[in-house]
Amino acid sequence: MAKNLERYDKLVIVGLIITALVLGIGYLFAQRKSEPVYLSKIDRLMFDKDNKAPALLLTLPDNLDTVTKSEDDTDLDFEKPQPQPSPKVETAEFSLESLINGIPSLSKLPSRTYPVSLKAIDLIPELTETSEDGLLLPKNSIDGHHPWSEYGQTTPTQPNFKKIAIVIANLGFDGAAIAKIASAFAPEVSLSFQPYLTHAAADISAARQKGHETYVDIPLASADFLREDTGPLALNFSLDNDDLRQRFHRIIAQPAPIGGVIIRSGAITGSDIAKLTPILEEIRDRGLLMIDATGSDVLSSLKISSLPRRKADIIIHRDMLPAEIDEQIKKAENIAFDKGQILIVADDKPLGILALHRWIETFSPQLSYEEAKTVDIIKPFALVPLSNLVVE
Repeated sequence: MAKNLERYDKLVIVGLIITALVLGIGYLFAQRKSEPVYLSKIDRLMFDKDNKAPALLLTLPDNLDTVTKSEDDTDLDFEKPQPQPSPKVETAEFSLESLINGIPSLSKLPSRTYPVSLKAIDLIPELTETSEDGLLLPKNSIDGHHPWSEYGQTTPTQPNFKKIAIVIANLGFDGAAIAKIASAFAPEVSLSFQPYLTHAAADISAARQKGHETYVDIPLASADFLREDTGPLALNFSLDNDDLRQRFHRIIAQPAPIGGVIIRSGAITGSDIAKLTPILEEIRDRGLLMIDATGSDVLSSLKISSLPRRKADIIIHRDMLPAEIDEQIKKAENIAFDKGQILIVADDKPLGILALHRWIETFSPQLSYEEAKTVDIIKPFALVPLSNLVVE
């Protein structure tokens, strides 16, 4: 019995020792695991055992080559870094004048006086009729004269020069802008007006007094009406033929001469041809010309005999950036050299108008064939009115 008790006591002691060893080893591992991970011995020196605030700060120079040893070779002496001069940054001097000059504005256009006026400033009675609704509509005269030719003018050009016709369209509510454009551009540049003009008679007649051919925009219903509202007179092909015809009459019923219509971009597809055909036929029957500035091929697919028409080669939209406008102008030059003529339709936004005006200023003066032999002609371009490029 005594032996059994003695053996039992030994087992208990051994068990206690093993338990103590296990607990001790576990505590050591737990303590080591809870310690922060140091990248180097210096990091360890910088923190106390509780890993709180830095216990020691060491500052090393950026360039270790500056470290020198003292005479007893025990202390380190760090050379004081020399301040480096800050690089000079050249900044453009700001001024209110430079800011204003950077804003595209029609006020930058020059005001000029051209001693040219069209022969018909007001409506010609023989080329006008009154509709049942009391609208003044253009028509062909009994003796066969057409509004598009009678309200236009012919500008002769030298045979070795390329013909450039420019139409500034979408002119509307800003009468001062219309007057500025009409004064700045040569008479050969044609103007086209919105059908919503407040002072249509005065604005159109004033432009004609300065020699500009005048036209009216036909807006199409916008493909994205939430972004752009083309107004209550826009041709919407969801309407029936009578409503479309009524809108068309209200567009062309201007109180001053117009030679034709500029059909602008909008919602138009091949399925609209059936409703569009009567409109184009009436444009022809009323002696007007038609300019396709839709940017699509739908109108080109409609073959209307004897309709004076022309498709715009270049369209400068209101949303184009300066680089895009310059690209279109360069493209226009290439087309002019290739085909001998070009038609450009541009919105009335300052960026495009200013770019076109600068471009026109670079045209070489027109010289005869004999005169041109002794002169280096870089840009043999000649401005002509829109009607000069229309083929019936």
